[in-house]
Amino acid sequence: MSPHWLFWLAALSAAWAVEQKEQSIESFENYYNEIHVDDEEAEAKTRNAVQSPLQRWPGKKLFYRIASDYTAEEASNVRTALSTFNEQTCLEFEELAEGGASAGRRYVYYKKAPNVCGTRVGYNVLQPFGPHDVLLNERCLAQPGVIQHETLHVLGLYHEQSRPDRDAYVQIDYDNIPRKFWSQFMTQKQTTTYDVPYDYESIMHYSKNAFAKDPTKPTIRAWVDGEAVEREMGQVRGPSEGDLTKIRIMYKCEEVV
Repeated sequence: MSPHWLFWLAALSAAWAVEQKEQSIESFENYYNEIHVDDEEAEAKTRNAVQSPLQRWPGKKLFYRIASDYTAEEASNVRTALSTFNEQTCLEFEELAEGGASAGRRYVYYKKAPNVCGTRVGYNVLQPFGPHDVLLNERCLAQPGVIQHETLHVLGLYHEQSRPDRDAYVQIDYDNIPRKFWSQFMTQKQTTTYDVPYDYESIMHYSKNAFAKDPTKPTIRAWVDGEAVEREMGQVRGPSEGDLTKIRIMYKCEEVV
């Protein structure tokens, strides 16, 4: 093969790698759902972040509001994203008009932010009224899958690779991760798996190269027959069946007649 073709193959490979990185959830989301990924003080902030226990929203109907500065397309993307939960779980997301009453309850508020994409995890029992903000920039609003990812955080799911049993399924290569990002790979001991199998295809899972110093080498490998192997992980297409199963169990969908 000529050097000319080798050059173009290398260029295409590099472009493909960039595209894959662009489509990984960690390239959209601010870690711990509240910090900009370029923030040099991130490590100290994440050490001080409140680690709330997993909390379910009361009832199966959730009210939500879309900020008035969303474009028609952005608002449509939010509605499209939420329709998946209405159609495939027992939850019902009901939209409130801007400025409308929230029926005396807490509601999910999709707001636009210039740089931030994120939200707090789970329902806060100490704040039963008013907005639970989901901050999304224009790039995140263009991806219904990213909106669904943040909504799953609202409903109470942490990242899949943070499961308390994750070390039985993945190996984390901390040598390939900058120290300030190590906190992104902590397990959440206070959570439960609901006995749902570990899900490499979860929309809540980081990609195999998440936060890599050297993006040609994985930061997360899968354990297969006692060997750590490279495989694709995570996606932003939409909730996996495992993601939806957790929501159905968490919100007791089997009790719906």
